[in-house]
Formats: sequence, structure tokens, C-alpha cells
Amino acid sequence: MRRGRGRAGLPRGRAGARASACPRAALVASLSPRLARPVLVASLALVVLAPLACRRERATSTSATSSPSSPAASASLSAAPRPPSPRLTDPRWRLAAGDDPLERARLAEAEGAAGLLAALEDGGGIALTALGALPYADDADLALGPLAERARAASGPSLTPLLEALLGIAGRPPRPREPLDPDGARAAAAALVELSRRRDLPAEQRALAISAARALAERGLVDPRDIPADLDLEGPDAGSVGSQAPRP
Repeated sequence: MRRGRGRAGLPRGRAGARASACPRAALVASLSPRLARPVLVASLALVVLAPLACRRERATSTSATSSPSSPAASASLSAAPRPPSPRLTDPRWRLAAGDDPLERARLAEAEGAAGLLAALEDGGGIALTALGALPYADDADLALGPLAERARAASGPSLTPLLEALLGIAGRPPRPREPLDPDGARAAAAALVELSRRRDLPAEQRALAISAARALAERGLVDPRDIPADLDLEGPDAGSVGSQAPRP
């Protein structure tokens, strides 16, 4: 007995098997021959073009990731090492790096407090030279506030040169003029009292903070009774520990 043929001219059993295996093919087969061909062409076009579109999206995302404007590239650029400071080869800075107070005074006169404070960002020997020259600057009082903030955040050996600079500025003879930065000086006095009370600091650093705080107390910037006296010596040498400020 012959099997009947479907509308598309194929045996019904074979058409049913194709319909169950591929719904798209079944849909195309159910259409008339005139309409089936365009639908089949469109389906094939989608099958061919879809992988190309996926590859294009991957290429775009990869190029965006490696673009110089991406955050990762910006971070790598910002991490580039800083160029050497021009102060390293400046004759004035090289001469002031020694122990000659005259050379430090010359550097302080040329740079002023603002220039010496800016040089602290160089770190290393340049920062130490700047701290050593600051007490010789005519406007050194402008550095009291910034130095006190740095001293609050410092720890270990890096705190000592900051306290020495603060003591050198605070212990200068009074000048017959209006205070340059009274708010900064008061903030420095408060910071020095705070540091002088820190029992976790070495005695040498506490002595520097106590001496600088007492020098500012003579200007009326802090109550001397707030300054600890546990490091004071008894006898003829009383008050000699850290009490002498370097005089410009």
C-alpha cells in the first residue's frame, strides 16, 4: 500500500520526522514553495551573520579594555616614577645641606617659608635641608601650622627633624610685628602639647615637643600648666633637657 504524499510533495512520515527534529524546517516546509524560499534564505542569513556579530562585539570590548583611557591604563600611567627634583643639583640646596648656618640662612632668604615647605614633598635629603633652613626664614611663623600637622601624622625617626624645626621656629626671639599666622601658631601649640603627653614616644622626642610648647607658651599661645613636666630634671640641671632651641 502506498503512503500518501503531503502538500509539499514528500511522504507524510518523512515530513513528520523532519518537523519533530527541526521546527524551523517544518515551518518552512508547511509554506507554499513561493514563500518558503525567501524564508529559508533569511534564516540562513541569520545563521551566518550571528557569529560575525558576536566576534565584532568581542573585538570592541577587547579594544575598550586596552584603550589608554580605561581606568587600568590611567592607573598605570599615574604610577609612573616622579622625575628627579631640580633641587638636587641646585648649588644653594647643596651648600645648605651641610652644617653651615650661614648657607642655611641664605637658602631660607631665597626660598622663604613657602618655598621650603614645598620642598618637603621631595623627601629625603632635600626635606631635611628644608627643615634645617626653616628656622632662619624671616616668615618662618607661617610654617608652624603645616609642620605641626605633619608632626601629628609622623612616626618613628621622621618625627625628630619636624620637632627640631618646630622648636627652632618657636624659640626664635620675638619680632616687633603683627603675627603672620596666629591661628596656625595656636594650632601648632595645641599639637605640641598633645605630642608632649604621648608616653609612647621616646623621651628625646617628647623633650623636643615640651620645649617647643613652652616656647609658644611664652607667646601666650598655650597655658604652660597644660604642658607635662615629668621629664624635668631636679637639681642644678633642671630644665636643661630639650630646653634650648637653636638660635638663627
